[in-house]
Amino acid sequence: MWPTSRRPQRAVWPQFLELIAILAFLFVAYQVTIWAWARTAPKEVTVPQIVGLQQKEAKRLLESLGLSSEVVAEKASEKDAEGAVMAADPGPGRVVKAGRAVRLTVSSGSRWAKVPDVGDMSVDRARALLKQAKLVVKREKAVYHPKVPVGYVLGQQPAPGAKVPRGTEMGLVISKGPEPAVEEIDEGSAPAGPRSMTVTLAVPPGASLQEVKIIVTDAKGEHVAYEEYHEPGDEISQRVTGEGPNALVRVYLSGLLVQEKKLR
Repeated sequence: MWPTSRRPQRAVWPQFLELIAILAFLFVAYQVTIWAWARTAPKEVTVPQIVGLQQKEAKRLLESLGLSSEVVAEKASEKDAEGAVMAADPGPGRVVKAGRAVRLTVSSGSRWAKVPDVGDMSVDRARALLKQAKLVVKREKAVYHPKVPVGYVLGQQPAPGAKVPRGTEMGLVISKGPEPAVEEIDEGSAPAGPRSMTVTLAVPPGASLQEVKIIVTDAKGEHVAYEEYHEPGDEISQRVTGEGPNALVRVYLSGLLVQEKKLR
């Protein structure tokens, strides 16, 4: 018989060590992947209770937690103050990823406005107060008054204390001061050529600078003879000139006609 030949046997131990090394590498790679994901994944945040807060306060609170805010709607409300958060989405208590935008519904306040009393105020102050009350000054009428200084409110419509919808148009009656004396002139004897006069005006008390504009309308057309802003209490004395017997001078205070005279 021929002798039986034996096949060389590989050692088992090195193969086992190689398997262990591969498994260890895979385990470490898995752990590193989990660690890296945990470090880079957005953190989770619980949305705080912000309903009832003012929109600015709610924004600051959300930002301190890594969230942002977005006003998506404004609604009139008779119980929620203007600017208060009425609703939030996601709502309070929800767990969300950091960086998430919370959508806010904010109160625009009452749909009604209470008309303030602007009597005896300067026209500038009256306009500012009515604007603050969400009302709109649309109609202004200037009339002469023997005692009330130029630029002060004589009357208003709607009346003080009235409850009206926001945006209601207001009408004001403004004093032009005492009516100037009318001087009769014989146009036939009036000198030909340019005519001139000195316009005087005392700027009434008010909360801000007031625009004074003097416009001359004459044979050459209409032109602005003077236009400046003045502080309350300023005394204005301005010489103006016009052509022709029908030259007319108009003086405006904060856009309101307070004087109208013919050039003499």
